[in-house]
Amino acid sequence: MTPVYSIKDLRVAERPVRLRLPFRFGDTLVTETAEAYLQVTIEGPGGVASGIAAQLMVPRWFDKRPGLSNDDTVNSLRLSISSAVREALGQTGSVAQLAAAIRRGVVHSLSDNPRLAAGFGPALLEMALIDAACRDQALSFPEAARADLFGLAELAPPDLPADALKRSLAAIAPNWSINLRHTVGYDAPLTDDQVDAADRDGLPVSLDAVIAATGVSCFKIKLKGDPMSDIARLKDIAAIIAPLGGYRATLDANEQYQPDAFDAFLAQFMAEPALSRLVAATAFVEQPFARETALAEDGPIPPKTMPLVIDESDDDDDSFPCALARGWSGVSVKSCKGVLRALLNAARVAEARTARRGAILTAEDLTCQPGLCWQQDTLMAATLGVRDIERNGHHFAGGMQGASEAEKTAFLNAHPDIYVPGPKGPTLRIEGGQVRIASLDAPGFGSLPRPELTDKQTLEEREDAR
Repeated sequence: MTPVYSIKDLRVAERPVRLRLPFRFGDTLVTETAEAYLQVTIEGPGGVASGIAAQLMVPRWFDKRPGLSNDDTVNSLRLSISSAVREALGQTGSVAQLAAAIRRGVVHSLSDNPRLAAGFGPALLEMALIDAACRDQALSFPEAARADLFGLAELAPPDLPADALKRSLAAIAPNWSINLRHTVGYDAPLTDDQVDAADRDGLPVSLDAVIAATGVSCFKIKLKGDPMSDIARLKDIAAIIAPLGGYRATLDANEQYQPDAFDAFLAQFMAEPALSRLVAATAFVEQPFARETALAEDGPIPPKTMPLVIDESDDDDDSFPCALARGWSGVSVKSCKGVLRALLNAARVAEARTARRGAILTAEDLTCQPGLCWQQDTLMAATLGVRDIERNGHHFAGGMQGASEAEKTAFLNAHPDIYVPGPKGPTLRIEGGQVRIASLDAPGFGSLPRPELTDKQTLEEREDAR
């Protein structure tokens, strides 16, 4: 029988994060933001338990409406968190029931905001509920998902029979070693001589230095939305990664392309002799078109020559089946969009493959900071069987900003397979382009040890302080 829980208390906190290296999301340059934490206390079959979750509040990714500043869009994520806390207090149900009810309430109350932004707070709270439920039953996240502790099958959507969802969950077999897919920003230095003196801090910055230091052979390459510029950039990148021999690549346009321009880009990409090896190694292109039009009835039709996956368009539990129906090939899973949605989409991919239709499940998120955020998002993706994962929070931002020395030491001691000491705290132990994560196989949702949130505040305390 699916456990039922009552939400008794919620607390939120933030830690400021200054990026080690500036990074572009579409049309904005990000240099600083904050990491959000949410802790929930529940009462259930095992008594009282608490869970915690963390996510970076990324400017102008969840909300790209023109006229908004980076700070404006981060504040909209704060609003989503506050709305989720308000919606949640006192509610009772299974984890899936609670998560669905809270998301519906917040998305309705914030209907003027993009659904990705409105859903940020509910997704963060969902992660904390998952952690608390796993702790209540003394199960790891993979064990809990396999047993459907969260009651997901009871809420199976119309396109996914409950039996198919149960089969997918029962077949969960985590990968305890992941391949890192390194993100190459469209203005990131490719060689050491291109690195600004101000960015030299003893850690690798340029693409060639990252390859030498970590042994990565999987790459996510950002596109700018201009065919000529992107083809020229890809030629430069292809020359640097050519000595690796075998490698894997994906391309990400972050909604930057118009359909005609994307057709022109693909034609040049496929035809350019200097890019033949890169073309052969490219698994898919991620979200070339704006979310507002990508899945519209009169929207662009995905080409037959290259698989496309949705990311920013994945703003609702029904988005992926809509994308499949329109000819898209896959979806990116991210905990900031919903862990339970990721479990649903993994089952959809399994069903498509059973029916001999190709489908792609990928994990993309360069903003996960070392510590709780990295551990939870990576464990989710590894549980679903994703083998190479975009993980670059350690590269662009650094290690566990805002944590005490005692907390940093605790994470190093608890996860020696994941972390090594770095100049600014724990950084990833990358060996041959891989990170081992078996230490996350423990009760809870990748949340050992717990962060020291000395500035925790209840919602009421936050509002009183304004």
